[in-house]
Amino acid sequence: MALFLSTYVNKVDKKGRVSVPSRFRSVLVDKGFETVVLFPTINGDAIDACGMDVMENLLEKIGGFDPLSEDRESYADVLMSDAIELAVDGDGRIMIPLDMLIDADIKAGGQCAFVGRGDSFQIWNPDAFAARKKLAQERTRSRRAAGAGSNGGSDDE
Repeated sequence: MALFLSTYVNKVDKKGRVSVPSRFRSVLVDKGFETVVLFPTINGDAIDACGMDVMENLLEKIGGFDPLSEDRESYADVLMSDAIELAVDGDGRIMIPLDMLIDADIKAGGQCAFVGRGDSFQIWNPDAFAARKKLAQERTRSRRAAGAGSNGGSDDE
């Protein structure tokens, strides 16, 4: 199974074009896609990116809600209405809409971080992702320390 792994920082040109890391392009091709789907993260602090397979899975999950429920409408509105499918050009680039860049605090003419998340990836302002990653590492260490020994295992296993 091809996965989106690692973090890569690339330059964004003034028009919003950025080269998708070659490893990520390979994953998309391995999955049979020549495009990538982008949509804002729920928190609005980054851009989610994936192949159409992940979008189809999201739609299937949304379809599992009661057809008349507010949840179904909310999830569909949030996830599907802002999603865009972009072709990867011959140079391996995509053109991220400027409003998406602005919302994620990524500067045209600056840099962005491509962050692997397994079946998908995110595009971040590199400084914002570094801060988020530091908090996540601290939270993980804290939870591990709080739970050490609670399941009968040891850290030496």
